Amino acid sequence: MHGAKLNRFAANRKWYYRNQRIFFGLAHFFFFFVVLKRTFLGNLLLLQALNWLIKPVWIFFIEVAVQNNLGDALYGKYYGIFGLALLFNILLDFGLNNYTAAKVASAPDHAVPTGLLGLRMWLALSYVLITAIFGLVQHMDIRFLGLVILNQVLAGFTLYFRSILQGRHLFKTDSIASVTDRMVAVALLSWLILGSGLSGEEGLLYFLLAQTAGYAVSLFFSWFYARRQNQTITEISSVEGFSLLSSMRWFAILSLCMAVFTRLDTQMLRHLSPGGEAEVGQYARSFRFLDAALIFSSLISSQLLPLFSRMISRNEPTDGLLWLNVRIVLFVALPLLFTGMYFASPLMGLFYDGPGKAGFTASDATVFGRLMACFLPMALVHIFGTWLTAAGELKKLGLLAIFCVVINAGLNFWLIPLQGPSGAALAGLITQTLFVIICIYWVILRNGFSLKQYRFFYLLISANAVYAIFYVVSRNLPDLNGFLLACGLWAFTGMFLFVPEWKKWLGRS
Repeated sequence: MHGAKLNRFAANRKWYYRNQRIFFGLAHFFFFFVVLKRTFLGNLLLLQALNWLIKPVWIFFIEVAVQNNLGDALYGKYYGIFGLALLFNILLDFGLNNYTAAKVASAPDHAVPTGLLGLRMWLALSYVLITAIFGLVQHMDIRFLGLVILNQVLAGFTLYFRSILQGRHLFKTDSIASVTDRMVAVALLSWLILGSGLSGEEGLLYFLLAQTAGYAVSLFFSWFYARRQNQTITEISSVEGFSLLSSMRWFAILSLCMAVFTRLDTQMLRHLSPGGEAEVGQYARSFRFLDAALIFSSLISSQLLPLFSRMISRNEPTDGLLWLNVRIVLFVALPLLFTGMYFASPLMGLFYDGPGKAGFTASDATVFGRLMACFLPMALVHIFGTWLTAAGELKKLGLLAIFCVVINAGLNFWLIPLQGPSGAALAGLITQTLFVIICIYWVILRNGFSLKQYRFFYLLISANAVYAIFYVVSRNLPDLNGFLLACGLWAFTGMFLFVPEWKKWLGRS
């Protein structure tokens, strides 16, 4: 008996030493991601975790509940106003946020130029006037229009103060600031929805006022912590900031054009589709999923800009960082692409089918599939477009964006009368794909990224693996259970994309 215990002990000890490398590798992997928050991936994980805890609640609970209560027509009225406000959003920024983040990141001891706050006030005034004029010309409701404009102004100033935090690499504080507005609004609206409910135009007003409260709290939080880093950010007497506008013009053109060919669809749907605002509401049902997915890549972009700016200014290679982020994007974008192809109906039905809900049709599934396909090129634009921005290629990007606006407007003018929301989604997919292909080509020309042979292997294997998983599962379980199973299988299988990182982490143990 004693000998048997010794044999088991020896066997266990042998097994432990054989697997010790794996144990320590996994421990190092956890430590690398969770504890070391000052690394890129650690900060990215924190930022993504906070946003994915809060913003999907906003998108899939609050916004869905509001639309189901208000109906497509009334919600479509709001969404049309919101789309108009986003079209001119660049006037609140004019490139100053990225300028501030890049400037502070490249020269951490350099004070933020004075006068930027005063300049932003003038830009905000111009934004209010221009957006209001365009809205009133289209006979939009002044109450809703005014609140949407106010919310965008508050969000614009919040992003300015957050750009200082990003430039100082205070990503933890910036991560908290990025979700504060939604946390407040979710709390207020949850109380309203679960209590008396939201209905009619009064309900839409409460929806907008809750957002106003959230943006106000987020603005105060960002201002407080940014001012602790630099006292000059609140000086408005200097006009030093006005000299920046001429150098920022191509960034402004780029941002304006990208907003146009991303949000022009709702405005053209409102005027060209037979259903008008009701079809805008139908389009919003599917676009909501794309909006949620873009949280992922836009947060990556916000951290990449100061990193790329510093690396390019120091002539450091960016190929490795770009390739890492391409794989991160593919890990999320590929399953979303095939989700749109094979699981559109069960996902749409989960949120919109049933008593007290707006309902969905077969055309909703088509819109959903095309918009989910848009995520891949749009997410890659957040990576490669950010690199080009940090490299100062704003004029080239601006000219490309102008070209894409023309393409997008022409496609929408042709496709919307024929296919309605589905045509708008297809126009967006074509435009975004064209834009990102040219961006990638330019980054390769600038030696920022290289398409090595083994990388094609990764891309090919990834696409085929995701396709096989989603196709086979959908044929046997074409419901939400199948969707969850397919995502789970890919979450395990897709780890092969990060084999080089696994080798490094295990090698350090």
